[in-house]
Amino acid sequence: MNDLIIHLHIPKTGGTTLRDIIQRQYLSKNILTIPTLEKSENILETVSSVKINQLEVVQGHLKYGIHFNLNRSAKYFAILRNPIDRVLSTYYYVISQDNNPQNLSSNDNTMSIFDYVNSGINPFLINGQTQLISGKTCSINDPLIRSKELLSIAKKNIKENFIFTGTTEQFDESILLLKGILRWKSPYYSRANKTKNKPDYKTIDKKIRDFIKDHNQLDINLYNYVKKSINDKINEGSINFKDELNHFKNINAIINPIFGFSRARRFLSKSFKK
Repeated sequence: MNDLIIHLHIPKTGGTTLRDIIQRQYLSKNILTIPTLEKSENILETVSSVKINQLEVVQGHLKYGIHFNLNRSAKYFAILRNPIDRVLSTYYYVISQDNNPQNLSSNDNTMSIFDYVNSGINPFLINGQTQLISGKTCSINDPLIRSKELLSIAKKNIKENFIFTGTTEQFDESILLLKGILRWKSPYYSRANKTKNKPDYKTIDKKIRDFIKDHNQLDINLYNYVKKSINDKINEGSINFKDELNHFKNINAIINPIFGFSRARRFLSKSFKK
C-alpha cells in the first residue's frame, strides 16, 4: 500500500485554492476532506477502516500526527504564509463576518487586532503555523507556544515526514514543484476564499506589524526556513523551471476564469440543495 498523502491546510494560506487543485488530481472517493481540527481528532469514529485503506489523500484543517490515528504510513505537504500577512488576513476575515464566533466586536466598537490576539480566542495567531506542523497545539499562556523546542519539532517533522512545504507568496512555484513530486496533471486554478475589503497590508501601521511580529517569532523563522528550501529545490531542479513557470502563469491567466465559474456553480448547487 502506498503512503497516504496528507495536505495539512493551514488557515489563510491559500489552502482552499490548493484543495480545488487536489480535487482534480484524484478520484473523489479516494479523497477525505476534514473541515475542522476538532473533527480530525475523532476521525476513527466517523470513517471506517475500509474507507481509510482506500484513501489516497486526506486534506483539511489538521495538525501533524493525524496519520497515527489512521494507522497508515503517510507523507505530508503544506503551504505556509508570511506570518504577519496571515494574522492580518485572519483578523480582517473575522471582523468582516458579524456572526463569526471569534468576532468580539460590539455595536459601538470594532475588535482591534490587539484585543483579538490577546484574547486567546484563536491561539493560532501566535506561532500557529509552527504549532500545526509540530503537531502541538497550545493555549496562549503555554510557554511551549514561544519555545525553541516547538520550532525544533516542526523543522524535524518537515525534514522527516513532509514531501514538500511551499509558501503562499511563491504559490505557482510551489504547486509546480508539487506537480513534479506527485506526478499531477497541470494544476491550473483560480484563487478561492479571498478576504474581501481588506487594506493593503504594506500600509498597516508599523506598531501593529511589530506587535504581530513579536508574537510570531517562531513562525517567521519557520517561514524563512521553508522559503530557502523552495529556492534550493528550484536551483537543484530543471534548468528550464523558469520557462515552465512563465508558461504556467501565462496559460493560467487565460483559463483561470473557467475554474472560478466551476467553483461558483458548485457553491450554488449546494445552496439550492439545502
